[in-house]
Amino acid sequence: MARVKVTRNYQVTIPEDVRRELEIEEGDYVSIEALGKSMAVLKRVIPVEDLEGSWDEEMDRVMEGVRGLWKAWKL
Repeated sequence: MARVKVTRNYQVTIPEDVRRELEIEEGDYVSIEALGKSMAVLKRVIPVEDLEGSWDEEMDRVMEGVRGLWKAWKL
């Protein structure tokens, strides 16, 4: 675990080992969420453009099953 200091403008530097682990590069976006009063979670935001080509035949089969369930619910 790294310890970082909050600057006068409330900025922090993400340590190199954390950037590598999360694959954060200059220009990337991250989200941060407070969990209680003493903990926060930092997540790398994956742009939709980076997901191009990730839909495969397996996902098509999964979605067919989901569509079947939706039809069966008769909402």
